[in-house]
Amino acid sequence: MSRTGEVASSNVPSKAEPDSENPSTNEHSENPSADELYDIFANRRRRYTLHYLQQVDGRTDLGEMAEQIAAWEHKKARQEITSNERKYVYSALQQRHLPKMQDVGLVGFNKRDGTVEPTPTLDEIDVYAEIVEKGNVPWGIYFSGLSAVHFGLLVLVGFNVAPLTAFSDF
Repeated sequence: MSRTGEVASSNVPSKAEPDSENPSTNEHSENPSADELYDIFANRRRRYTLHYLQQVDGRTDLGEMAEQIAAWEHKKARQEITSNERKYVYSALQQRHLPKMQDVGLVGFNKRDGTVEPTPTLDEIDVYAEIVEKGNVPWGIYFSGLSAVHFGLLVLVGFNVAPLTAFSDF
């Protein structure tokens, strides 16, 4: 502190300022809002990106990720993806999707190294990112139904309803 009561400035970046030397460590200062999450999940390519990051362990190469996402989008094997299909996905991820996801705090993206890694925030919002295939029941509904069945069985045991009374001695 100087004599006038002003705090001397330092070269240490604050939490609010991203670390420009290591872009992959930039963190969103707070958890993303519901609107930010809905905006991220509204785009299929960003959902594919989150799904891919959940499958790999830690940091991944942007090129490999772009190739897999292109394969999912075109419903092809990775080996069948053309260089144009891969480049189109790579460019979109690099220029639009990953910076947006990094701003929200879901991924760490190092443009210089071409690497992407999930942040702890991504683990926290995992429940929102659940991918449910056609014909399957989401886990939340499944467990709610299972809880209702369990409660119903407990009520029946409480009223000594046969054949459940056979289990009351256990």
